[in-house]
Amino acid sequence: MLMLFANPEARSLLANRHRRTPCVLLLDTSGSMEGPKIRRLNAGFRAFRSDIQRNAMAAQSVELCVISFGPVKVQSEFSLLKEMPDLQFNAEGATPLKEALELAMLKVTERKRLYQDHGISYYRPWIFLLTDGEPTDNFGGLSNAYRALLRPLQLAAQERKFTLFTVGVGVSDQGRQVLNELSQPFGGRCLDLDTLKFEEMFLWLSGSLSRVSQSSPGERVQLVDPTVGDELYDGWVL
Repeated sequence: MLMLFANPEARSLLANRHRRTPCVLLLDTSGSMEGPKIRRLNAGFRAFRSDIQRNAMAAQSVELCVISFGPVKVQSEFSLLKEMPDLQFNAEGATPLKEALELAMLKVTERKRLYQDHGISYYRPWIFLLTDGEPTDNFGGLSNAYRALLRPLQLAAQERKFTLFTVGVGVSDQGRQVLNELSQPFGGRCLDLDTLKFEEMFLWLSGSLSRVSQSSPGERVQLVDPTVGDELYDGWVL
């Protein structure tokens, strides 16, 4: 028991037994994001953090893991937003999407196991992937290695292990096709970001996770249509 309470993660879970709403943010911070895109990404992420913490239920339920690529880096392990360190994203490197998504899937599996070990209930995890380019290897060469994940993603969707959203930031037709392939098992498609509306996107994400955190187990949550928005959230998808 002493060893259990010596673990900060275990202490956090046992101190707050709210049903968790886990989400992995998988953010492309490659060199092509340099300039306005990375600045808007940082501003949008700050707005997301503030918005989640204004909702009392979401603040105790939503746990975020942040992974950037490339290179692939865990910016923050799963934690409540109030426990997360300040993050600043910088644009550099290539777009190793396959390695990043593979890591996100692993993080989801590990977090669910931790919840189960400590008797914490949870909603189906989300992986929210944003990229502005086609997948590459770690050296910048175009790569179709992501296709190795298509079957595992199909199985994950069938077994309701998590939900995957993909967002394209000015992606090419080929890049959009990749994101469509990744989203298809989950009944989705590539969501094309409208004119750098990062803040609108992040506020929609915050509102959506907040809705999930306040839902009943098994309830189908109706998300705001991101193409048109509503009285609270502006549309952000083309």
